[in-house]
Amino acid sequence: MNCGIRFIPGKRNVDTIAIFGPTSKAAYATLLFSGAQIPVTRSPKEIDLILRMKGLPESNLKGVILPKQADTSTNNLMIAAGDIRKLLQSMRDSEDGLGLLVSREVIPQYIVDLNYDGLDKARTAMLDCIAGRPISGQSMDAALAEIRPLGKSTISGRAYFKGALLAAKQYPPKGSGAVGLIWMSDEFKAWFEEVKASKKVPDQIPERIAKHFMSTKILDNEGGFSFMRLPAGEYTLIANFSYSKEINVPEVVGQTHTFNAAGVHLGTRDNVINWSYIIKQPTTFQKQVTIKNDGETLDVSLDKSQIFCFLVCF
Repeated sequence: MNCGIRFIPGKRNVDTIAIFGPTSKAAYATLLFSGAQIPVTRSPKEIDLILRMKGLPESNLKGVILPKQADTSTNNLMIAAGDIRKLLQSMRDSEDGLGLLVSREVIPQYIVDLNYDGLDKARTAMLDCIAGRPISGQSMDAALAEIRPLGKSTISGRAYFKGALLAAKQYPPKGSGAVGLIWMSDEFKAWFEEVKASKKVPDQIPERIAKHFMSTKILDNEGGFSFMRLPAGEYTLIANFSYSKEINVPEVVGQTHTFNAAGVHLGTRDNVINWSYIIKQPTTFQKQVTIKNDGETLDVSLDKSQIFCFLVCF
């Protein structure tokens, strides 16, 4: 029946939820939670859970942890529900601090902790969908335009670090969120000047400004990235990842004493061994690009040669 609800996170690296309606083969609904704290498993694994929501008593649930999908940093937890209508009516329009805990632990541990809003709109759309009625509300483009700039252009390229002229290129890990993008609109520039003038990191970024920040995942093992459906304008690309660096640490393991034929001590020399270690060194760099006309595609090399500080350096 292809009816589902997916809550789009407004921040990076947060737990998320999606609700899938009945299908031609299954009459029940499914809640799918995604998050980094959900345990890893190679095959589907049933788990006993405790559900916590503010102002309500705890309840016990059974869920299934799903095998991790390739090239993702999050894991998925599925909970089967009964009638989709009853499920939607039982859920509040918004939740602040919905938590799922593993119940069999001595001290129950959170594996899902999330907030959501907007279920009132999603509830109506889901019920219209499963009834075969036209779905009212915003189009996907209109909804996306509320949380990010929307156009027909693309910025893509490769991000890498190169510590010396003859050094090999080092790329951020595939699937990581190592590259971000800031839409440098006049509104954003004015806000940023106010922040710099105040000399204080804001406790909260206004919603109208938050839509200027975007992120994507590295597509391959050579730092490939892509931001699609962007309008014309100025942008700042930001890379933030760790590269491998070799360091040498000397260690004195003994001494050699020198004497002449008469037994007079002439001097002492330390015996030194140099140990080599590979460490992970964080790096952040960025580059300004401009889309002159909507519909353009920019191919960008985002490398360490662009070294100057911006908002991420607060």
